[in-house]
Amino acid sequence: MSGILSTRDCFAFIQARLGSTRLPKKILKSIPEESNTSVLDHIHNRLSTIFSKEQIVFLVPENDSELINYLNTRNYQYFVGSETDVRDRFRKASLQFKAKHIFRLTGDNPYIDLESIRYLYEAITTISDTYYSLSMVGLPLGMGVECFSAESLFYETEGPVPERHTEHVSLHIKEHPEIHKQYRLHPPHLSHLEEMSLNSLRITVDESKDYELVCQLWRELGTKDAFFGAKEVIQLTKENPEIFYINASVDQVVFPLPKLNQTAKKVRIVYGEPSQFGSGHWERCKSLSLFLEIKGYNVELSCEANTSSPNLPHILDVRENEFKLPNQFYIDNLHHLPTEPNSSFFLPNPITPKTNVDTFSYFSSPLSGLDWKEIQVPGRVLVYAGNLNHEDSKHIDTYLLQFLNQTSRNTTPNIDSVTRIGGKSPIQGNIKYLPRVSYIQFLKEIQSSEYVLTYFGQTMMESVANGKKVSLVGITSIHESLGKFAEEEMGIPYLGSLTSLPQNQSFPKSFPHLKTKLVRDAHLKILKWLESIYES
Repeated sequence: MSGILSTRDCFAFIQARLGSTRLPKKILKSIPEESNTSVLDHIHNRLSTIFSKEQIVFLVPENDSELINYLNTRNYQYFVGSETDVRDRFRKASLQFKAKHIFRLTGDNPYIDLESIRYLYEAITTISDTYYSLSMVGLPLGMGVECFSAESLFYETEGPVPERHTEHVSLHIKEHPEIHKQYRLHPPHLSHLEEMSLNSLRITVDESKDYELVCQLWRELGTKDAFFGAKEVIQLTKENPEIFYINASVDQVVFPLPKLNQTAKKVRIVYGEPSQFGSGHWERCKSLSLFLEIKGYNVELSCEANTSSPNLPHILDVRENEFKLPNQFYIDNLHHLPTEPNSSFFLPNPITPKTNVDTFSYFSSPLSGLDWKEIQVPGRVLVYAGNLNHEDSKHIDTYLLQFLNQTSRNTTPNIDSVTRIGGKSPIQGNIKYLPRVSYIQFLKEIQSSEYVLTYFGQTMMESVANGKKVSLVGITSIHESLGKFAEEEMGIPYLGSLTSLPQNQSFPKSFPHLKTKLVRDAHLKILKWLESIYES
């Protein structure tokens, strides 16, 4: 949970070639058919929402001149290597780009699931193994990616090298779990969907029927959201399953791999339903589930408790709600203070007994401290408005517009642009409005802003973790008291309640450093609590 990993050490390597025998030049085919957007374009467009351009590299055979010319016309970065020894191609690319962590993709999968990549990123920040392999299970074929360390990529076993190891980049890693730690994680963003078999779903392009399917998927999903993911595909299988009959007869080559030991240590994380509790509970519980999976726990993630399994440990992030179960850990529950062994606060709170006056325990995503290479724009204000209604959104906009439009800079810091995420449509067009964004885009929006205006909550902590100039408003009476607490105890300016903002002609001129040190110890306390349960 150190969060010190630099994204510059992580690279997306996409192996690509035009010499496919079943469907020649498939990776240059357009989706949709009449467009100028190829399979490779779709891959690059998706990856660009997470990786910088310099971290996306196509690995191509040295004699594939047509493909090289195409990549040059698109101004895509590429590396040329052996046609037959694909693993060697990856190894040499890793050396050239000084990659430490590698996301491996193939050029025939246009619809990679971006949410899964986000969680793989989070997992890497937690993994301490030198040799590891990391992937998500339960995704449709062609929508997942895998990660491994450069150390694992270069690891050599004794004896002759089987041909399958040179043709299939990471097979030597998967076949030796005694050397390379194997992490097969469950995608937390899909945990709320009903279980179903995805073995027959092929969202990849090997044959003409596959191509027909991905074009149909674009018509069904891509026209609404160009970056649709596994969640939308799974939902479509329920609503319109006959679409996936198109390529159901296409065979997939698989290799038998050693079975991994499955832990019997189970835990259920109960999160607050986002429509009732806001998205913060949901987001941090997904991160917590990954952390516990990596630590060897079989995690169930749900918005409901499992009362039929009374001895199953439950971690509750549902405010003051609790259940008649013997093993419960409480997150941000005001009836259970952090002094108890089975309770912790993910957000600072006035009622927290302070055993150390200089520290606050908190939680922010492991990705918060990563370097996304976003350039801070001076004078840019980011507003996170969550689910605020039209009237409350108008209050925030009116308050900020008085500074955005003023000609004199003598009384306030420079405010040159305003971007608002959430809430309702703005009252004027000079406020950039984003109804919703992906989580990684949300972090990038924070990092590229000088100021962040929000209410007391998870966004506050993410912004503080990024070292931004944060100020708060009160959207309810509870948030008003919490805002005052944050100002008194943490040094975060509190501007007042929403209804008073239009008359408030001031904006903080200074943003002092936090009065307290923030520490991430809640996850370790949860881990210790689980260990005590399974040891007893």
